[in-house]
Amino acid sequence: MANYFPGAGRPLWQRWLPGGLLLALLLLGASLYRGYGLTWDEPNNHYNGVVNLNYAAEFLLPPAVVQRLTPPGVPLHPKSTWQGFDHGVAFELPAALLGRLLYPGNAPEYYRLRHLLVFLVFVAGVAALYRLARLRYPAARWLPLLAAAALVASPRFFAEAFYNGKDIVFMAAFTLAMLTLVRLAQRPTWPRALAHAAATALAADVRFTGLVLLTAFTAAALLLQAYAPLATPTPARRRLALFGLFALVAAALTLVGWPYLWADPATRLLYVMGHTTHFPWPGLVFYIGKLVAANALPWHYLPVWMLITIPLPYSALGALGLGTALRTLARHGRAALRRPGAWLDTLLLAWLLGPLAAVMVVQAVVYDGWRHLYFVYPALLLLALRGARALGQAWQQRAAWRWVAGTVMLLLVLETGRTVWFMVRAYPNQQVYFSFLSTPAAERLFERDYWGGSVLFGLEWLLRHDASPVITVSGPLPLVLYNSWLMLSPAQQSRLHILVDERQARYFLTFYREHPPTSAAGLGPEVLAYRPGGRVKTLSIFRRDSLRRPLPLPPSGFLKREQK
Repeated sequence: MANYFPGAGRPLWQRWLPGGLLLALLLLGASLYRGYGLTWDEPNNHYNGVVNLNYAAEFLLPPAVVQRLTPPGVPLHPKSTWQGFDHGVAFELPAALLGRLLYPGNAPEYYRLRHLLVFLVFVAGVAALYRLARLRYPAARWLPLLAAAALVASPRFFAEAFYNGKDIVFMAAFTLAMLTLVRLAQRPTWPRALAHAAATALAADVRFTGLVLLTAFTAAALLLQAYAPLATPTPARRRLALFGLFALVAAALTLVGWPYLWADPATRLLYVMGHTTHFPWPGLVFYIGKLVAANALPWHYLPVWMLITIPLPYSALGALGLGTALRTLARHGRAALRRPGAWLDTLLLAWLLGPLAAVMVVQAVVYDGWRHLYFVYPALLLLALRGARALGQAWQQRAAWRWVAGTVMLLLVLETGRTVWFMVRAYPNQQVYFSFLSTPAAERLFERDYWGGSVLFGLEWLLRHDASPVITVSGPLPLVLYNSWLMLSPAQQSRLHILVDERQARYFLTFYREHPPTSAAGLGPEVLAYRPGGRVKTLSIFRRDSLRRPLPLPPSGFLKREQK
């Protein structure tokens, strides 16, 4: 595989363009991150980081120091009642430490800092994707930039890049590990094996799936060197030694970066592995117009969600690239694998299709769309580059296809522009994007804002439009309302009371996750129908006119318990 030397033989502006665009992306994120609301999982994820941070401190520091550093009421070590330890803390632990140092006791500012940190990790993933595209197309000027731009211009990914500390962070870490794997396959050396082991451990310490998949990919890549070497063949003994070093260091660093595993690595690893494939979440998801148990989803759940939420141009080009890659492998076999481009395409096919097939075969529990498989999305985008190149070659070299290829390219560009315009209009709730479904179909068939990010907009709207000294509000999931309540100012919090018993609340708020639209009957008039970007109704507020006077009492039950 050809080496890439940044800037060699190119004009100065082309050498500086990727870095300039990356800086522009960072500035864009810095200007937007404060607008995103607090979503469903963030407090739990933060708590996981806090508990592991305190556990690490208890493990490493004298008890007297730990007592001074630990806020009252926070457990010092993992308790059996806490179910979050199957998730690694490579991101959450440093984020919790920064929050404790910079914003102790200030929840709104901490969570805004967390949003910025998630976005910085996302930007690192964009950079890793760009570098992978450069390795696949070393002579191309624009294709690698198109891959990075497509990831940024994916509405759901862009919104979640500010708060999804699990799936977006794992996607970025996995992409970095795949980059180090390609470099190791390109030139199998000890330093590259160590770098790949570190990247693999980082991904594993976000989600344990990373260790399993990346170990399998690494073994396959080194074995493939014997069958179809990219350059000078590497002796089998050296390849075996490199893999042994990688596996040993990756496992050791995974253990070091996950405090929960320290006390009993073998037992707790088995626990984590069991939860990874069959997570015991008993909830329901709204899928194709029905409430379905998350542990009994049909095989087509993931492909359908991918199809309806990935921008149509990327799906179309990805399918074209996948088809051309498979055709090349079928026609040329081993000879194709000796070419760096076809070898890397084979890795991309395994990256994209392997995890999808594995989830369907073992029937792993997934929910809330396809977010658990976000880490395969960079592979789809890299295959889409091959589809874009094939379309461009048809336009340039085949006169009979020129008009067809040109028309298709124009339609794809226009659709991409429409997607970007939606992202601008829908800020900060691009997470409810649907690619091609009509608005009525999307609202009738699928859950909408399963993250609850739009709830903050609804609460702020109530505070602006109801002058009552006390505003009572409830909904099907009061916990998510409470999360957004945390982001309000103290004066706003004192006016807005979250109630568990919806019969006592004047306003009922739903973001259409576990609450089908038909159950809104009898809740009174709809006073707010929020449609980010002018499309899908993401949030509704209903007013109970029977409660004309707001309750002059503090909320009981839920909010009181949470404040303890």
